[in-house]
Amino acid sequence: MNVSEWLDANWTHNATPSDADANDTDEARWRRWSSLAQDKAPLAVLLLLFSVATVFGNMLVILAVARERYLHTATNYFVTSLAVADCLVGLVVMPFSAIYEVMEHTWFFGADWCDVWRSLDVLFSTASILNLCVISLDRYWAITDPFSYPSRMTTKRAAALIAAVWVCSGAISFPAIAWWRAVRDQEVPAYKCPFTENLGYLIFSSTISFYLPLFVMVFTYYRIYRAAVVQTRSLKLGSKQVMVASGELGLTLRIHRGGGSHELPEASEADLDDLGHDNNGLTRHASTRMGAGKHLNSKNFSLSRKLAKFAKEKKAAKTLGIVMGVFIVCWLPFFVVNLLSGFCLRCIWREELVSAVVTWLGWINSSMNPVIYACWSRDFRR
Repeated sequence: MNVSEWLDANWTHNATPSDADANDTDEARWRRWSSLAQDKAPLAVLLLLFSVATVFGNMLVILAVARERYLHTATNYFVTSLAVADCLVGLVVMPFSAIYEVMEHTWFFGADWCDVWRSLDVLFSTASILNLCVISLDRYWAITDPFSYPSRMTTKRAAALIAAVWVCSGAISFPAIAWWRAVRDQEVPAYKCPFTENLGYLIFSSTISFYLPLFVMVFTYYRIYRAAVVQTRSLKLGSKQVMVASGELGLTLRIHRGGGSHELPEASEADLDDLGHDNNGLTRHASTRMGAGKHLNSKNFSLSRKLAKFAKEKKAAKTLGIVMGVFIVCWLPFFVVNLLSGFCLRCIWREELVSAVVTWLGWINSSMNPVIYACWSRDFRR
């Protein structure tokens, strides 16, 4: 069996070839594809480098959490789930797309794998976005209610949230294959792998995969930023107002500086996850003074640890802001074009080129996430 016969055998009997392929002989078709591969070799190398970088960076995150016990926190389990989704984007989705783009939208792998590959794209990309959403919610709960957070965010609850992310992502990916095939009003040409243009599915998937998570992330980041500003201002004044469960400022901690200002000790971002385990220094009084005597030494140490942890919240909020900013820059163009293609495909100038650019921009988000964590988290750098 020659190459052309193998390619044809991977397509269903009702798939019709495009005009160019129908008029080509087997030899001419193969010669044209070989020429394309040679002419666009630099583009192929660039796209495959993105794929390799995505897999490599996210594998480092996964290995770091797996090997280092001090990274075994609920937040880092969410980060690991994000890294798994991003790694699969680079391992499964990006290489096939690179071939498809380099060969000028010629698909060599059959109609069935086309639908499965499109579904995997939706699955992994949605899981990546929803994991970012869960991470922002986790930071929101940790910062606005730090004392009850450790007892609320148990390992089992974190596992349940991760499972919910993947189940939700799967629910809008693989079942969609039947949806896509049911609403097709024309046969798919041979050697083509188009994405569905059904408006109902595009609206549904875009809402669940992007617009709803975007709303949640913007809301939580606003609340985190507001809390961090208040807490930073309090630390500069020598007192710390703590958020209580209702989200209001209810408890004030005061630190006696002994005649001179001093910097609070450093604490890792992972310590934020443990915030609230040790609350011996907290009472029901409106304020607590430190350094009153030897009998308060243990309480002073406890309060110092908490204040040190609170001092890191601004950096944690800044990291989350960078993650969210990169997320919006990478994915917003894709989902705008995605919806627009359902309403008016002709309104998009050079639709195939624009779709390819915004799609790869979205996938690049999967390679940026580990870079952001490596640059901004001392624990992951270590």
